Amino acid sequence: MQNTENQKVSFRSLVDGIFTADQLARIRDDIRTISAMAFKVGAGSLSSQIKTKVGSSIYLYILSLEKENRLPAAASLGHFLTELAGFLDGIDKITLTLAFDPSVDFQKEIALWLEKNLGTKVVCDFAVDEGIIGGLVIEYHGMYKDYSKAQEIESQIRRA
Repeated sequence: MQNTENQKVSFRSLVDGIFTADQLARIRDDIRTISAMAFKVGAGSLSSQIKTKVGSSIYLYILSLEKENRLPAAASLGHFLTELAGFLDGIDKITLTLAFDPSVDFQKEIALWLEKNLGTKVVCDFAVDEGIIGGLVIEYHGMYKDYSKAQEIESQIRRA
């Protein structure tokens, strides 16, 4: 039990820097790359072999596990990566449709605000729809909520 909890804490340290669905997808791709290489590991550390083949966040995560002697042995690495992929699959995704392409800082701020207010780790899938006026549209757990001003404006135009 304690080992499983330590593993979840370790996984959380990786996902703390993930804010968008695109970042999450890249990490998943990197895990598949590492899994494919796991049985071909030759001399040297795993981190040295994956350094140029995966993104920096997963590379630094693996490197830190190696430095702390917490990376599972080659025989258990496949199971570890499967558990990590499962943990990532459990992260909630919120689709936010905006009228503009948000900056990286804006994406991070929104994701952190949502995490704080929802009380759980989330990643945001940002979409752009220039037809949205003064707000956003949110999709979360199958629910859809339009917080844009488009309907209000259309209603006023019809009444005019």
